[in-house]
Amino acid sequence: MIRKLPSGRWQVDIQPGGRGQKRVRKSFDSKPEALRYERWVLNKHEAGEDWNPKHDKRTLQDLVKLWYVHHGHALKDGESRKRKLNSLVERLGNPRVSHFTSGDFAAYRLARLQEGLSANTLNHEQAYLSAVFNELNRQGHWKGENPLSKLRKLKTDETELAFLDRGQITRLLEECKASSNPSLYHVTRLALATGARWSEAEKVKPAAFTPYRVTYTATKSGKSRSVPMDKKLYEEITENLPFQSCYSAFREAIDRAGIKLPKGQLTHVCRHTFASHFIMNGGHILTLQKVLGHSDLKLTMRYAHLAPDFLNEVIDRGPLTFG
Repeated sequence: MIRKLPSGRWQVDIQPGGRGQKRVRKSFDSKPEALRYERWVLNKHEAGEDWNPKHDKRTLQDLVKLWYVHHGHALKDGESRKRKLNSLVERLGNPRVSHFTSGDFAAYRLARLQEGLSANTLNHEQAYLSAVFNELNRQGHWKGENPLSKLRKLKTDETELAFLDRGQITRLLEECKASSNPSLYHVTRLALATGARWSEAEKVKPAAFTPYRVTYTATKSGKSRSVPMDKKLYEEITENLPFQSCYSAFREAIDRAGIKLPKGQLTHVCRHTFASHFIMNGGHILTLQKVLGHSDLKLTMRYAHLAPDFLNEVIDRGPLTFG
């Protein structure tokens, strides 16, 4: 039984083994915490384990701090991920780790879905938190099981990868050239010509260019990659380095060009456009993988359906093909 005390706290008062058996009483600041504790006690009783107040009293916040000290600080996005984890833990109520279950996260996830959060974002949150348990377990700082290890991620629809046709590319470049930002036209062309992420193209240094190619070093994967360039484009780009920030100017150019893009694919449309046209023009999928810097070919295969002869073997090699 869970009841609210005159003090405002919530008390759990149960006998997991039934009448006449050991009684468990404990009070908490909030009802969700009391509910989690009640479920924990019942689960432990069913597993044949009694409540032990000497169990690990660390909270999820404590584990996130530990993860950051021993691993997260060394990640390229470590600081950003720590902020996301702290926000997630706060929304979960920062429970004790020994009380935290997959059911808690599933309930949180359902509530967030009803608030309009995307399944993809929630899957990322689950992956980040699960990685905390896995890494601390690997290093010996966490002895228990990963409570999220058996919780399946939400199913998501494959994201539409928007790309620009030749008419849209022409309109966009015209608007970029007319922009008051002197770097916009050159950054956009560099991203379109080499499949670079916007940040890679915008922050590229003069030292990254050697005739006639560009080498991106500050990449998402941390691995460098070199991409050949047209001689004329190379000369024009290198004459206008270094670039200034032009993300906002790109958004304005997209709007003026009358181009509508899916949510979250603003500057990434240059990368998708390069990859899509590369494949449509007969480029090899493995070459594209190297140019884009994908460690997993599955990511590159998203563009395979655009190849001119994609799936033609279905016609040529099917069971009804004769002669």
